[in-house]
Amino acid sequence: MEPNLVPFIPETAPFTPEQRAYLNGLLAGLFSQANAQPIPSRASPGATSLRPLTILFGSQTGNAEALAKKTATAAGKRGFAPAIIEMSQYAKESLKSETNLLLITSTYGDGDPPDNAAAFWEFLKSEQAPAVPQLRFSVLALGDSSYEKFCQCGKNFDKRLGELGAQRVCPRVDCDVDYEEPFRKWHEAVLGGLLPENVKAQHAPAARLQPASDEAPADAPHSRAHPCLARVLTNRRLNAPDSAKETRHFEISLDDSGLNYEVGDALGVMPANCPELVSDLLTALACNGETAVPGPNGQEVPLRAALLTDYEITRIPPSLLRAVAERSENPTLKKLTAPDVNGELKEFLWGREIIDLLLGFPGAKFSPAEFVSLLKKLQPRLYSISSSLKAHPGEVHLTVNAVRYASHGRRRKGVCSTFLADRIQREMRVPIFIQPNRGFRLPADPSKPIIMVGPGTGIAPFRAFLEERKASGATGKTWLLFGDQHKKWDFLYGEQLQAMLREGTLTKLSTAFSRDQAEKIYVQHRMIEEAKELYRWLEEGATFYVCGDANRMAKDVHQALHHIIEQGGAQSADQAAASVAKLRSEKRYQRDIY
Repeated sequence: MEPNLVPFIPETAPFTPEQRAYLNGLLAGLFSQANAQPIPSRASPGATSLRPLTILFGSQTGNAEALAKKTATAAGKRGFAPAIIEMSQYAKESLKSETNLLLITSTYGDGDPPDNAAAFWEFLKSEQAPAVPQLRFSVLALGDSSYEKFCQCGKNFDKRLGELGAQRVCPRVDCDVDYEEPFRKWHEAVLGGLLPENVKAQHAPAARLQPASDEAPADAPHSRAHPCLARVLTNRRLNAPDSAKETRHFEISLDDSGLNYEVGDALGVMPANCPELVSDLLTALACNGETAVPGPNGQEVPLRAALLTDYEITRIPPSLLRAVAERSENPTLKKLTAPDVNGELKEFLWGREIIDLLLGFPGAKFSPAEFVSLLKKLQPRLYSISSSLKAHPGEVHLTVNAVRYASHGRRRKGVCSTFLADRIQREMRVPIFIQPNRGFRLPADPSKPIIMVGPGTGIAPFRAFLEERKASGATGKTWLLFGDQHKKWDFLYGEQLQAMLREGTLTKLSTAFSRDQAEKIYVQHRMIEEAKELYRWLEEGATFYVCGDANRMAKDVHQALHHIIEQGGAQSADQAAASVAKLRSEKRYQRDIY
């Protein structure tokens, strides 16, 4: 029988009934997690019985965490005691006694779990994972269907829990980048499914839950759904003119916005698409740009405006690829849209965009309304913030590489990076919001050392970290490993870093300029060269940070870290892996990778 719990927040407290229900549920959940034994009954007659509910999240950019909190809010209104727990902080031995579990996770990289879900996944798929026939669960998976292993992490968790005997309350829901409506339907279904039949009627008024979007009250700070139109103060190139790269520094005013951030957070930018590409698409479609089409929110807008600001028009969505395959009757495309194409689809899509489909398969004809119905909603882009509010009050800075390349005979542009670089000048306004990243934070103890690995634009959060430590008077040692192509042209923030080194804010600076010698040298090579000192810093309690490319750099740095711990601690490969996992669980190994 469930314990009869006394509410923590009395009815006389200055909260609405919904706020009181959520706070009671949240506090009860947290209290029950902190104490292994059930809370003893101490309720007066008629006190509300709160049903335990554990909500685990794995989040790389904060979306899964935000949805976990929304789910907890809804659960508190339905008579649950929700405990929201980051997977890396979950006590694994608790799994065998859980009864109600909701799991919300994103996927990143090649179908991998987020960093804060990796250790729990390793445990769950191991022989140490217990049978859990008593467990009722459901999984919400977040992903992007443009990638081959869409929602793979959520699929893996769902399958494994089923193998361990857990019972699905509702089938797994796989959310694409437009996750608001699928999320709303999922949490309504799972919370209703977890309630006993004799209790559901008591909570019928709460059956229609609030939408899952980031709708904010009129007096609330700006959000993803309500970005702030902020004034750009600076747009300047960081690389020297002879560089092959174009990295830009942006300074944006936060005056009167109500926005605040912490170092480690990201800035969301809502871009507009390239006008030239929109014109090319209209020509390929043989459409008038003034033809009315449905916008993402159902309202009718001119086709040109919709393609400029409402829809993704570069990356090929699966729905459009399937439609082109069917209408063109092309055997190659039909094969690529079949299941299990063993990487052939990924190879075909590389370097191709929507315009290539329209031009390459002219037999596939679409009306304007049909075409936009096959597109995805244009999404904001997240950039690591490269400034500290303490150092730059009322401002937020970005370090952005303008993506430009050629493929299949066409010039390509990064959607947001070139929107900022080419079309946003000083005193113009850009839609922004703050995306918190609680998994990428400086140590609470400012005397602790930190090691930062950030090649290229990966320098961004570490410039912010150093500015924050200088402004706050932190005493801990700091070590930055930075890399790029050429020292002469690509030493981003070089003068500022050298000044910090001279004054002691930066204790040690190791650089790797890959094109300055015949043999390419990267940051992971510098790590290995200075392995003994790096291991000594870790032994002294240093937190190890990585920011940058997930596909190559982050993997190479991860392997180098394993090697250093293996050699420095005279550990076996398995022992070194356990040591790295321990660093992660202690939040002493943090990554901001993309």
